[in-house]
Amino acid sequence: MKFFSLFLLLLNFSFAQFDTITYNTKSEEILKTFDIEPDFLNDEYFINVKNNFLTDMRQERLLEKFQKGYNFIPTLKEMFLKENIPQEFLYLAMIESEFSLSAKSSKQAVGMWQFIPTTARSLGLEINTQIDERKDPIKSTQAAIIYLKTLKQNFGKWYLAAIAYNCGEGRLRRAIATAGSDSLAILLDPNAKYIPLESRMYIRKILSVSLLFHNINTLKTKDYDYFLNRGATSILTSIEVPPATPLSQIANQAGLSLKELKQYNPHFKKNFTPTKAKTYTIHFPYKFLASYKEKSANQQMPLSFLIHRVNKGDTISSIAKRYGVSLKTITQYNTIKNANSLSINQEIIIPINKG
Repeated sequence: MKFFSLFLLLLNFSFAQFDTITYNTKSEEILKTFDIEPDFLNDEYFINVKNNFLTDMRQERLLEKFQKGYNFIPTLKEMFLKENIPQEFLYLAMIESEFSLSAKSSKQAVGMWQFIPTTARSLGLEINTQIDERKDPIKSTQAAIIYLKTLKQNFGKWYLAAIAYNCGEGRLRRAIATAGSDSLAILLDPNAKYIPLESRMYIRKILSVSLLFHNINTLKTKDYDYFLNRGATSILTSIEVPPATPLSQIANQAGLSLKELKQYNPHFKKNFTPTKAKTYTIHFPYKFLASYKEKSANQQMPLSFLIHRVNKGDTISSIAKRYGVSLKTITQYNTIKNANSLSINQEIIIPINKG
């Protein structure tokens, strides 16, 4: 009896970072969304990883990153709800990139969802000299949803989808075949090492962060309890604009600075929308939509444009003279601040108004 009491005392101490009542009720619900049995909460290795990973300093950093990413998070929640994806998969993005749209790994994975080029293109994301849609908050999330649903369909359980997202489908299939089971407890065996250490830690970290963000006492203690009252109503809106539209023009119409607009649209590599498709999607907060509609309705767009690729010896003046447009038109349209800093192969948009 004394041994059992001592065991309970130690167990409660291990769970000290989380409110006991919340941990025993809401936590089980969280595990169920991943198709994980509730007794995983008592797994000693998981408890150690959780407590070592979620130090006070890291908790504060994760909460701050969540706050900074909240321009996008309600939209992501809304998208997940529509597609019946567990919203806890938001914390997959937290582990992958801390919600940074411009995050880049040593393996050339880019964006919030950390897609490598081959995976991104297979999911319909465009990557070229003018655009990288892995950084588009909406399109990259649409791609992540497609990928996660495919993984869930292929493996049958959400925790397997999360693991496959990290280590790849082939690697996980071989692990399951070797282990003779897709049980999480077996796959995470630290001695058998069926899947890479990174992947074994990956699912534990996602669960740990999910538990953190659902813990009422922790959020209240750190003054982040207002997270609990935020719903899944998107605060972003998206508009369609023609190719070769200057981002500075869109920003001005919306009432934003160019820097602010690019924070919502880091997928554009240039200061104008790409030149190949009929339209491109721009994102910004909904509160700026009325201003954009009013100002854009009164501003005529160029009916056509040319693309000039800078050659050795080219200057803004020589380019302007060649195409019969003003130097001011070229510099403003391309947001060129230093006319003397052109680079070889730089693409210059030449707007042409046909009358």
